[in-house]
Amino acid sequence: MSQQAITQLLEARLGNWAETQGLQVAFDNIEFTPPDGIYLESQVMPATTTAIDLSRKAKVFRGVYQINVIAPAGTGKSAGGSIAEQLIDLFPENQEMSDGELTCFINSAPSAFAGISTDTSYTIPVSMSYRADVS
Repeated sequence: MSQQAITQLLEARLGNWAETQGLQVAFDNIEFTPPDGIYLESQVMPATTTAIDLSRKAKVFRGVYQINVIAPAGTGKSAGGSIAEQLIDLFPENQEMSDGELTCFINSAPSAFAGISTDTSYTIPVSMSYRADVS
């Protein structure tokens, strides 16, 4: 349940922001037709959950949240790079997101990595670590 709640918190923050920017987001296992311009791809990658108390009830949920900024091939890297910087600002280290029952926070500085070129696209990965403690 908690990994699903974490995914919902992260993707809600991204989705709300992307809507204000006029950007489409490809979420896991949801039908998506890529637009002709720049779009985002959301990937939540959970790590192993750990128990940190003797009763094994206090859990720590960790993982990596990666947002790919995908631009059409041959359009340069400035526009995608600008969006990557905005995503870094959207998810600063220590940013908390809560649904009232679970609080998830970003526990690493988000980083934009080198772009990956293919015949059809140029992808800039933006990655950050997240954590949620549940007792």
